[in-house]
Amino acid sequence: MSFHYNAIGSIRSPFREKFGVPRQSLMMDEARAIVKLNPDPGYALALSELEQFSHIWIIFDFHKNGNGRWHPLIDTPRVEAGQRMGVFATRSPHRPNALGMSAVKLERIDLDAPGGIEIHLNGVDLLDGTPVLDIKPYVPYADCIPEANSGWIKTEIEKFSVGFAVECLQMIDEQAKREHPRLKLLIEQMLELDPRPTSQRRATPISDPASEGLRFAFRVMGLDVHWEIRKGTIFVFKVLLLE
Repeated sequence: MSFHYNAIGSIRSPFREKFGVPRQSLMMDEARAIVKLNPDPGYALALSELEQFSHIWIIFDFHKNGNGRWHPLIDTPRVEAGQRMGVFATRSPHRPNALGMSAVKLERIDLDAPGGIEIHLNGVDLLDGTPVLDIKPYVPYADCIPEANSGWIKTEIEKFSVGFAVECLQMIDEQAKREHPRLKLLIEQMLELDPRPTSQRRATPISDPASEGLRFAFRVMGLDVHWEIRKGTIFVFKVLLLE
């Protein structure tokens, strides 16, 4: 059997590339985004009473997962497992069907936004442009399972100290006036989780003295952020304005 779905809208988020996207939703409280709904006369009514909920589920398509190929065993994309895992035991985007779901905080709904309804979110882990297939309310009595365990996943996520060169803070402050009032905090939250792919994190751990001085970069909110490993911490040494 095959199925066909039409997107109801798309995500507008600060994450323009995979590098730096949060490992899961609700891990960064500065990861703000908007669901921009497609024009449809029924959507305003369909959203009735949704604002009563504090959190919602976003059902979406992994539209950037390459050529669509998948493998039954994979290297875990974010959390270290120490071995290859069955894809159904992971959150990998490379699945038989490229469907994803994220629980996010609902900030507000703007029914009168120019060009279509906007649903403002917080705690997203979604790339800019992600197609949204459906929206559902998060219902604690049904969705929260206190006795659930995390399986092979370690629940403690290591965070690293982040520092900034003075001139980088100045550049970030200027861009914050145009893009995101708490842009520095967003960048800091992205970096403290070590945004690199699993292969890089495994080959050159931040805590390993042999990784000293290694440099990396990612793009966010119109900035090209360059950082390096310094004594087991992350230091932003250069920030460039993207053209």
